[in-house]
Amino acid sequence: MDLGLNGKVALVTAASEGLGFACAARLVLEGCAVAICGRRKDALTLARQRLSESGTAEILALQADLRNAADIERLISEALHEFGRIDILVVNSGHVAYGDFDGLSDAQWMDACDLLLLSAVRLTRLVLPTMRANNGGDIIFLGSATVREPPAHLLLSTVMRLGVVGLAKTLARSLAPENIRVNLVAPGYFDAGRVHGRVRALMSEKGLARAEAEAEVSGGLPLGRIGTPDELAALVAFVASRKVEFMVGSTIAIDGGGTRGLF
Repeated sequence: MDLGLNGKVALVTAASEGLGFACAARLVLEGCAVAICGRRKDALTLARQRLSESGTAEILALQADLRNAADIERLISEALHEFGRIDILVVNSGHVAYGDFDGLSDAQWMDACDLLLLSAVRLTRLVLPTMRANNGGDIIFLGSATVREPPAHLLLSTVMRLGVVGLAKTLARSLAPENIRVNLVAPGYFDAGRVHGRVRALMSEKGLARAEAEAEVSGGLPLGRIGTPDELAALVAFVASRKVEFMVGSTIAIDGGGTRGLF
């Protein structure tokens, strides 16, 4: 299926590995020039090499910490200098601390706010001028399915990601008349990051088969497995495509049926 993304310019944050990298790789396959960022120089170098091997599009890899406003300003400036515009912004971010309410400090709350909520605000603020100048664009926030059924140990993540849901819904209504679509994709358990590490640890520590380890980590999803990064990336590319231009302000869960809520 031609998604109509060939020749577009995309910025995918926190994309040196994991779900962010998968999204960047899929957009490269669709013909996008892609800028990525991450905190670790070695991971970025490897990611850029892998992306260059998967398509003919231009790739820009920039070191940046999304908790730092100056890094975000530099990231957008360098991406615009290299490509001249940004058509697609995929806002991905790292992990924040686990913990219940009594155990979390002010410093941890502020760190989570900087990484998950303020980074989304700052990235969007800086990308909007170029999207407006080019008469449109797509902003896709990567959130979490836990915003619908919050587990106790993910308090920081849930609170800040719910803020991003509110940001996305509000911006979607105000920006749609300018042909700038805003949506949010909410993944459940995927084979990346902490989930990947926990599955591998259970296989090693308990001698579990992979399917058994995945079931224990996920709590038993209806599909019987966790998702692959490519499955999430395919959805993100579709949301950014010309095939669903009427989709505005949506929060789309992709969680293997794990969420029990009706909405």
